[in-house]
Amino acid sequence: MQLSKALRLKPGLAVAFVGAGGKTSAIRRLAEEIAGDQSNEIRSVLITTTARLGREQRDLAAHHIVDPSEDQIEELPVSLSQFRSVLVTGPDLEGKWIPPKSDVLEELHRIAAERGALLLIEADGARGRSLKAPEKHEPVIPDFIDLVVPMAGLDVMGQAIESDAVHRSELVAALLRARQKSKIGPAELAALLAAEDGGLKSVPGGAEVRVVLNKSAGAALEPGRQVAQMLLRNERIRSVVLASVLDDDPVIEAHARVTGVILAAGGSSRLGEPKQLIEWRDRPLIWHAVRAAEGLDQVIVVIGEQAGELRKALKKEWVELVENADWEAGQSSSVRAGIESISESTEAMVFLLADMPFVSSELVSALVQRYRQTLAPLVATWAGGRRANPVLFDRETFPDLLKLKGDQGGRAIFRRFEREFVEWDDTVLLDVDTPEDLERLRELE
Repeated sequence: MQLSKALRLKPGLAVAFVGAGGKTSAIRRLAEEIAGDQSNEIRSVLITTTARLGREQRDLAAHHIVDPSEDQIEELPVSLSQFRSVLVTGPDLEGKWIPPKSDVLEELHRIAAERGALLLIEADGARGRSLKAPEKHEPVIPDFIDLVVPMAGLDVMGQAIESDAVHRSELVAALLRARQKSKIGPAELAALLAAEDGGLKSVPGGAEVRVVLNKSAGAALEPGRQVAQMLLRNERIRSVVLASVLDDDPVIEAHARVTGVILAAGGSSRLGEPKQLIEWRDRPLIWHAVRAAEGLDQVIVVIGEQAGELRKALKKEWVELVENADWEAGQSSSVRAGIESISESTEAMVFLLADMPFVSSELVSALVQRYRQTLAPLVATWAGGRRANPVLFDRETFPDLLKLKGDQGGRAIFRRFEREFVEWDDTVLLDVDTPEDLERLRELE
């Protein structure tokens, strides 16, 4: 997966990279991705710094402008059209390119926003190390930044704080309240990146935060996953990207919050009794749906006609109950109620039905894993030679889901988005809509 996709980059965004472990390489990778992909909606990249860049880093872009004059600033849109990537710095001072003047930085932001260019800013220095804690004056993040990307290299795992992999080890030790000889593990790395004086330092209030854990391949992948799950406990962090930014296909996985929405508001008119409450294997069907969703970050159950009984059945479950007073308007009303109730930091949802007891948490986890690997707008189950439930929907699809009417469910938007599938056995196809369905289910009890 491309890094630009994993970070959800759009034309006109201003992005600041902070921390350590490959900031410059990540910026170079983004510039190369966009320049090499004529279909990318981002047509050009403007790169600058609020720290210092090594002289050799002038190759970050196809064109380098040093300490630009007013005329060069005016001609910058032409340069972006011609070269697609442009680096703007201040002059060379003691072997480093220093930041451009503040008024130039503001102009770069204005031009990037007007032209739909991507503005990338290296806002921190780490001397090539894999981990750092910021000094008092660091990082320098402009107020206009839309996205901050804290970075670290996973090759720091297992090393002592006081090692060649860590920049300003004394600050890292102080922030973690640990000895410098202490080893760095997933918990320590996550704590540093999520700290207000660490990875989140100076992040503007309106900016999103997406962490990149670099050097994630091979044996580092599993510890990286552990760090990702710890970081996502912090609502300020929207996603965690596991990558090796030097690779042509750099992103291994993108971790984010996924909410489960269980649709349980219907009246079961064809069955003649509330199927959500039917006992199967000594538990109501709704209980089995909750079990399937239990590994997700948030679980919402949309209830309707049987609201009172469902509240009783789920009173001991760690779920959020959302009552859909308009449930008779069809499934679309429950879909809407679910979307309107999810956490603001949710990146995707899995819709589950209350009458499919063979849908397991293993299947839901498989959908989430395919999503992490692809960030596909839709990830569906494939069983019995056809598309089946449950289905995962990326936040890109939410506006379309909110437009559904009547008894339309998520399948109504399938043709509009790219899809991925997870193959599963045919048992997941069994649902309970009629007395005959219920009889078949009883036979499998």
